[in-house]
Order: sequence, then structure tokens, then C-alpha cells
Amino acid sequence: MPVDNSQKLRLFLVVGATALLAGVVFAWSKPLFPLLIGFFLAYLAHPLASWFARHRLPRILGFAVVLLGVLGVMAVVFLVFLPAVVHELSAAAAKLPTWQEVLHERLEPLFADAQKRYPEAFAVVSEKVTAYFQEKLPQVAPRLAAWLGQVVLSSLSLVSTLLGLVVALVIGAYLTADFPKFLTTLRLLIPRPVLATVEAVVLEVHQVLGAFFRGQLLVALALALMYTGGLALVGAPLALVVGPLAGLFSLVPYLGLVVGAGLALLLTLVEHQDLLHPGLALLVFVVAQNVEGWILTPKLVGRGVGLHPVWVLVALLVGGELFGIAGVVVAVPVAAALRVVLAKALAAYRASKLYRGEPVEAVLYVRPHCRLCDELKAFLPSVADFYGLAVREVNVEEDPDFLSRYGEKVPVLVVAGREVVWGKVTAGELASKLREVLGGASD
Repeated sequence: MPVDNSQKLRLFLVVGATALLAGVVFAWSKPLFPLLIGFFLAYLAHPLASWFARHRLPRILGFAVVLLGVLGVMAVVFLVFLPAVVHELSAAAAKLPTWQEVLHERLEPLFADAQKRYPEAFAVVSEKVTAYFQEKLPQVAPRLAAWLGQVVLSSLSLVSTLLGLVVALVIGAYLTADFPKFLTTLRLLIPRPVLATVEAVVLEVHQVLGAFFRGQLLVALALALMYTGGLALVGAPLALVVGPLAGLFSLVPYLGLVVGAGLALLLTLVEHQDLLHPGLALLVFVVAQNVEGWILTPKLVGRGVGLHPVWVLVALLVGGELFGIAGVVVAVPVAAALRVVLAKALAAYRASKLYRGEPVEAVLYVRPHCRLCDELKAFLPSVADFYGLAVREVNVEEDPDFLSRYGEKVPVLVVAGREVVWGKVTAGELASKLREVLGGASD
């Protein structure tokens, strides 16, 4: 039984609300968080598990390979990367007095010149800045104490966290082994009239997530590695901090470049006090951006449609602000589901009678071998769809009355009994005439 557009619209709104509610429940409920992690691991392991199953091997091997990969990445992060970052931060902290002196020597002449040129404006700005820091600095100690208290409380809940991870691994293993049965059970629960629509939505969500993880995320990771390695080679301070940070921000076009290059230029300038090292640091970002534009993005992302970078950034910010780490974890999958569902809902709404209303009858009079007729027919469908016209085409040579009336003026478009346009016409002129006839708003 076919599903009309109004049913589709209601379905998409229900599915969208369900996806949002599921994401909120998962992020808000700590007992359900291991289930989310387990499902996510099973989702990642499903393609590899299916490959093992096709070769008559247990599906659980796919989960084992993914788990080893995740554990390997975590081991590298906690045993290699984080200690190196701590070491760099400690070294940078030791250099802060020197950097402060350098900045003072460089900036003091500029401030003195500004004060001499614009004394009143300089006094106002200085007063505002001093008042700001006098207000904010006393709050640093209480916030630091509160943060340390949170760290202590988090340490006390370490056993509970480890137990949750163990439960998540067990759930992931079972879901990986029975993933086909799990999907079949879900398909049996979906009402038959909307099964095809739901499957199309789920498939598109899967494709969007795949495009994000295989494309945008891998590009960001590759950029982070290039930035970090390049900055370390040219002797930029805090390369292990600036590089990954710029790679993460590169999910938003140009943001990673601006943030990373700005920090790298400032740090290399105060560290080396010359123009060579800042120039080399800038060269690292230029080379990485060219590699990303000419090689990484065409190969990894291609023409696949993933999540818009701003959509990802907003989802991460909202998820983290509302639900903390759990919200960050579920932000991208929930954002992918909502993006697809909202797009489908908008398409269904624009195709519904609520949006389009009753179609307006229109007749297009044409004749064979008419160049102007072909030009009008090229752009008429999009304009007619926008204004809700039901266009019927008539060949004037098939009726003597039409031939005598419109033969010399073709093409002629008649809407609601009125001749709207005839002869040579552009899309803009046609839209303007239709607004007049149909009572639409002008630009």
C-alpha cells in the first residue's frame, strides 16, 4: 500500500522526535551508557564481522579486531601521547617568564606609541582591561579548587567506570555476534506500509555516518598528524598541543588553519625571536592544506554527502554542554539521524498538499521545431514546481483554433485563463509575471 506525502511527513516527524529522545535518554541515563557504547562498537565491527562470516569464520572475530584497534589507540594516547603533552606543557610553563619578557619588549613600544597618539582611547581601553582582570582573577582559585574536587570524585568512581566499560564490551560482543538477527527483529516490528520509507531513512543515516567517519574524521586526523609532525620538525613550541587542536578544529573549514597557524606563529615568534621559524611554521600549514585539498579530500571524502561541519560543531557543543562526555559521544550519531530525518521531512512537507495547496491549472501552447518553445520548456518545470502549477502542453498545429490564435506567438503560457508570457522570455521574467498573476510577494 503506497504511503502519501502527509503520512510520510508525520512519519519523519515521529522518527526525528524518537531519534532526539533516544539520544537524550542515552546521554542522560548513566545505566544506559554502556549499552550505547556496546552498540557503537558492534556497529563499527559489523562490516568486518560480515567479512569473517562470508569466509565461514565467527563474527566475533570482527569485534575482537575492532576492540584491539580501539585498545591500541587508547594505549598510544595514554602511554605515549599524553605523557609527551604533559612534558611539553611543563617545558612551556618553565619558559613562560622568558616569553613574557619577550612579549613585553616587543609590545611595550607599540603600547607607548598608541598611548602617545590616542591618549583618551588608550586610557579607556586600559581601564576596561584592568577592571576585567580584577573581576575575573579572584574567581580562578575557586574554579580550580572545584575542578580538583571533581577530579577527586571522578577518581573515586573509577571502579564504577571500569565496570561499565566491561559491561559495554560484553554487550558489544553479543550484539556483534547477533547483529543480523537484531536487524531482522527490528524490521519485523516496523509497520509494513512504512517499511520501505524507514529502511531508506536508516540507510541514508548509515551512509551519512560512514561518510563522516571515513571521510571528514580521517581528513581531520591526517591533518592533525601533518600539523604535529611539521611543527615538531621546525621547532615550534607545543607542537603536540597545537597540531591535534588544529586538526580537530579543521572539521570546520578554515577554523583549524586560522587557530593552528595563529598559535604556531605566536609561539615560534616568542620562542625563536626571528622570522625564519614563524615562516617555516606557516609553510607547514600551507603544505598541509594543499595536501588536504588536492589529495585527502578527493580520495577520502569524494562526492559523498556527510555531515556539514557546522552541524557537527553545533552538535558537539550542545551535546557536551547538556550531557557532558556522554553527550559528546552521542552527538554525531544523533545529529546524523536528525539531519536525514529533517531533510526527508522537509521534502515530504514541500510535496504535501499543506504546502502546495491545490495545483493551479496552466496550459503551454507550443509547436514543433520551435527554438523559443524549447528554451521555455527547459526552465519551466522548476518554476512551475515552485509556484504549484500543473502544466499541460498543447501542440497548436493539432487544432485550427489554437493555431490561428497562438500560432504566431508561441510559446504561450496561459495560467488561470490569462496569457502570462509569450515569445522569448527568461526565467526571471516568467517568475515575475507569475507573482503578479498568482498574487505572490515581489522581491
